[in-house]
Formats: sequence, C-alpha cells, structure tokens
Amino acid sequence: MNRSDLKRIPGRLAWNSISLYSKGGTTIDQELQYASEEVNVVGMGKVDNRDKEANYKITLTPDGRMSTAIASKLWPYNNPVIGSGIFTDTDVPAQIHGNDSSLDTYASVAVETMPQMIFHPVKTLVGQVTLLALRGHTSGAIDAWATTGSLLTEADTGGSFNDSTVPFATSDIITQNYTLNWGSITNWTALDFYDGLVFEPKIEYVDDNVAAHGLFNRRIKSVGGLLRGIPIGLARSEIQSKLNIQGIAGKSSPAVARGTSGAAKAAAVTVTGLDGKVYLSFPLGQLIKSKKQHGVEQLREGEVAWEALPVFDSGARGAYFTTPIAPAS
Repeated sequence: MNRSDLKRIPGRLAWNSISLYSKGGTTIDQELQYASEEVNVVGMGKVDNRDKEANYKITLTPDGRMSTAIASKLWPYNNPVIGSGIFTDTDVPAQIHGNDSSLDTYASVAVETMPQMIFHPVKTLVGQVTLLALRGHTSGAIDAWATTGSLLTEADTGGSFNDSTVPFATSDIITQNYTLNWGSITNWTALDFYDGLVFEPKIEYVDDNVAAHGLFNRRIKSVGGLLRGIPIGLARSEIQSKLNIQGIAGKSSPAVARGTSGAAKAAAVTVTGLDGKVYLSFPLGQLIKSKKQHGVEQLREGEVAWEALPVFDSGARGAYFTTPIAPAS
C-alpha cells in the first residue's frame, strides 16, 4: 500500500455553461442510485437480484457566487409547462474536474432539486442543489445499458480545476443585508429579519419508467415556493390582521370565511439586496404562517412565511417566482 493510494481530490462542476466550486466544508458528491428486483423461489427464498435501476445524483453546495446566468440554471422551473420533462432530446452533460487533472463526465444531467436561497449578511446565498444524471443519446436514441459510457465516463487526465473561461473572483460571492417588501402594504415594506430569510423552492414529479431503460424522465407535476423568516418590529396584531383568518374590529376587507381565496389576500413579495438588486420576487405572496413563543431565549413573535402564487394574464398562468438578480424596475 502506498500513501498515494489515498485520494482526496477537490473538484469543480462544469454544467450547462456554468462553473461551480463547492462551499468550504462541503463536497461535490456523486452517488449511484441503484435498485434491484428480488428473485424468490418457493422453498428456497431469495435466490438472486436483477438490475432494475442505475443512475447518479450529484449534490453540492455552491461556492456562493451569483449572477443572472447562474440563477437561470439553478432555478430553471419557476415557470414550467406542467407535464414537461426535465430532460429533453438534447443531452446536457456535466463534468467534475479534479485538481489532480481527473475528469468525470456524466452523459445527461438536469436539476432535480432546486437550492434554497439564504438571505443573510454573513451567509452565502445558495444552498444545496441536486442534479440527476441519466443515460445519454447516440444517433437520436437513448443509449442502452450496455453502451460504453452511457451514464458516466471516468478519466485520469483532461480535468482543469482552474476555470479560465469564468475566472474565480471573491467579489462574485454575495453576502449582504436584504430587506423584504410585501406589495405596498402599510408596515410591511423595507422589513428587516432577525436571522435573515430563507427561500425554499418546491417541486413534485411524475416519473417516466420504461421497461428497457428504467427511469427515463421526470415530468413536472407542480411547482411552488416558501419564503420564511422572523420579522423585526411588526406588532402581533398586524400579523393576525394580514393572515385574515378571523374577524377584526373595524376591518371588513378582504372577507373572512372558510374557503376564502389566498390570492385575494396576497400581494407581490420582493427581496432586495443592499446592492439595490432584486434577488427574489413572488408575483403573489400569501402569508400562511405565524409562530409565537413565550420564553426567555425566544422572541415572542416568531417565524412567518409566504407561499408563492402565480398571476394569470388573459387566462395564462405566469411564473411562481423569479430570480432576476437585477435592479428593481
């Protein structure tokens, strides 16, 4: 056994025209998702396994750099065609470049789980993202399991840890203070939050499973998102008023009743950085959560949350959320 047999290799992900390193204390994980079907015989029990599924998941917490290009790739399903697949007939490969010049290439890769956005002055902006790697194409058809490199190709040379196309710069890592505006609602503009804000995208899938291939595609069933944080300076009566779940003296609009529309009591939500750029926007955000805590160490008025709802224009549904990374218009 040689010391050189132990490999500790930092990497860089290159995918879909963006380049990401992993945040300090994290790794770029590439894990086989394998499943088999048991073969059982009466009187003998289990006698074999038959290969059923094999794909890879790539997870990483990006280094914290942010741009409109990165945002468009990490949050691609903000305005989806419901029922559309996250994979198309054009492969988008992903490469992991090791700092020892190694190179792992995955044939066809798409975002499976969009990352959180973390709005905090000393925390980087992007949470963990999960990519799904399925089999690629050859001559217009999905590769069979037996095709060389149908899922993954590993090489000991060809990797480039340093990215000369988009050179790394610490100034591109975003940490700053953020404020929230909830439409033009009195007392709900330029809000500060005790421990920042967290945006959690949501997505559900329906899978295409084909006999000869296994998992063939994932189709979008629903999309949404939740923005949560502990606001500073809001009276608890103000939170109850905007939840609109019980009658309040002197308040008659909007109506309060079981079955009331959430969109009717919602308003646009924007999160703006100290640099003047809007990082997250909900066309409509409905306040759906309130938490109160009585104790010595806890703030009494705790976490609130908004759910993203779409706006309809001439009967057409718009985006659930946007990540413009651009100055407010």
